[in-house]
Amino acid sequence: MNKLILALILVLPFYIKADFDNKCSVIITLRFQSNEDAYKDAINKINQCEKYDILSVTSFLEESISKVYITDLIQNYCMFNHQIITLIDDKTSNLSCVHRGKPRVDRQLK
Repeated sequence: MNKLILALILVLPFYIKADFDNKCSVIITLRFQSNEDAYKDAINKINQCEKYDILSVTSFLEESISKVYITDLIQNYCMFNHQIITLIDDKTSNLSCVHRGKPRVDRQLK
């Protein structure tokens, strides 16, 4: 019995760590050669990420635009029971959080 408990204690930390090993990196930049919306492109990439991936978003847009986009991503894609890290500045803005698996559903107000 003691060996079974010891084996579980040794295996459990590896299983928990494995849940957060995958990184989903997304870059948001201006499009000079096309009219594509950079944020929609980023959302499409984020939707391909798996639940529990570490969502890592880097924005090269203006600070005010990055602030809106990163706030939207936090509200829709980040798990609130895990650490959320943001750095918003005038050159490069970053978001890092645990992906919740799918976007939250917008409530329609009547």
